[in-house]
Amino acid sequence: MKIKHHNLPEHAPGGQRQLTSFHFGRPGEGEKIYLQAGLHADELPGMLVLHYLKRLLSQAERRAEIQSEIIVVPMANPPGMAQVVLNGGVGRFDLVSGRNFNRDFPDLARLTRQHLLSLPVEAVVNDPQSVRNAMTGALNALPAISEVAALRRQLLLLACDADLVMDLHCDDQAILHLYADPAWRDAADILARFMDIGTVLLSADSGGGSFDEACGLPWRRLAAGHEAWRQLKPGCMAVTVELRGQQDVSHALASADAERLYRYLQYRGAIAGGAPAIPERETVMLPFSAGEIVSAPASGILLLLRQPGEWVGADEVVAEIIDPLTDTVKAVRAGAGGQIYACRRAPFVTLGAEIMKIAGKTPYEGGGGLAA
Repeated sequence: MKIKHHNLPEHAPGGQRQLTSFHFGRPGEGEKIYLQAGLHADELPGMLVLHYLKRLLSQAERRAEIQSEIIVVPMANPPGMAQVVLNGGVGRFDLVSGRNFNRDFPDLARLTRQHLLSLPVEAVVNDPQSVRNAMTGALNALPAISEVAALRRQLLLLACDADLVMDLHCDDQAILHLYADPAWRDAADILARFMDIGTVLLSADSGGGSFDEACGLPWRRLAAGHEAWRQLKPGCMAVTVELRGQQDVSHALASADAERLYRYLQYRGAIAGGAPAIPERETVMLPFSAGEIVSAPASGILLLLRQPGEWVGADEVVAEIIDPLTDTVKAVRAGAGGQIYACRRAPFVTLGAEIMKIAGKTPYEGGGGLAA
């Protein structure tokens, strides 16, 4: 294992931070696989999972069983980790800009289009490495206008030329679920089975410039943006894995998730030892455009009547909000209905707060939408 430290520009004098990456295998050998956790720095389950996965990979390395290049970044957001207010981490939003750390990643299709137009069409369509080289070249040319912008650039430099990118997150309180591009539907189903994930949300472009889409979407955008490149095939399967809720941090859960990831990497041929059989389990594929975020119609004490994993109908009451001053009880209703896959954990809400995420089977106008 090689450990690399990537210096970030100082946000303030005397406060330089480093991003640390762990490298297994050799570049150019087999696939390139990238895994990270903690981009939302207050989401800890993925960090512990990668702690255990590094241990498994180190053991495999000593047995000379690593057959691909594998990069692991267990703490992808040093600036966010430093954001502690009243002894609590607040690492979802950058306190400097107010922006979500998992938004605003550079659009690599836009940055590389002009360079790729100078290449023969055959080189672009038939040689994925030419596209990957253009991506890394464009990123190296980007100025570091802030510490967080430099962090986004460095994360993409590590990941954008990978065959597989896995960004580990969690929600407030949730079931295991996965976000993936429909172009990788079958492959995402296999990953979900290995990870014991029952629900996959499919989206070609959810908006906002998230990390996984910054890695995977450029291939789709390049193919759609130039007639001669229509045959360009997707070169990066990039997914976001939501590892339950923020409080689901334990040795038992993390070690089991790491074992599942390890077996999946064996299945892909990244680690020797025989390809495990694909687990037999049903995966529900739901379009992200059939999703809704249920908001609080009033402020008060929140009582959830339905929980993550349950299916609810359109207009069904899923929670109540009680005003302890007026004794008013306000019903919270689902919109289109579907499966609840995440919900709020704190028992007090203010007007308009996000309470619940639900995904159905049929897209509708206004469906989807990113959480804050």
